[in-house]
Amino acid sequence: MKHLAKAAVVALALSTCLLIPSAADGQGRPIRPGQPIPTPDPVTLADMAQAQTRLSTALRWIPLEVPDFPPGARVAIVHGDPNVRNRDFVIRIRFPAGYRFPVRWHEESEHITVLQGSFLFAIGDDADESLLQRFGPGDFIFAPARVAHYGGARVPTVIQVHGTGPFRMNIGAAPIR
Repeated sequence: MKHLAKAAVVALALSTCLLIPSAADGQGRPIRPGQPIPTPDPVTLADMAQAQTRLSTALRWIPLEVPDFPPGARVAIVHGDPNVRNRDFVIRIRFPAGYRFPVRWHEESEHITVLQGSFLFAIGDDADESLLQRFGPGDFIFAPARVAHYGGARVPTVIQVHGTGPFRMNIGAAPIR
């Protein structure tokens, strides 16, 4: 009897995928070989009440240009606008192997998840390489607002940062809270 019940569930799931092709295709817009990958439209206030999806292949990576940061890192906006105050955002940052970013702090806290590679991170007002801790895929870091931190990447690395805007990088030691 158990085998019949399992077989019925499997048959129902398969027929659902066959009858509803979009259920098997995944989320977001389809990617057509030979055509440019569409860039998601900017998020507006009207969009905030709607569910959203983003295919990782549709992200637009641009150079991360922050004064006093070495060149080579790239950033992609996944959701929201990191420049708008009191608005949530999600960005991804891609670091090349051996990349280091200087001591910096943010006005708002940030939530960091390592997606790929080997992310190096430490808290402190002075960069001390001996204090860097290594975080791998799936690891999470909470960096409180107005707390200085520094780090980099051992190998090519991608992190995802969630927070509330504005996401400004202030170079140097953090002011007293």
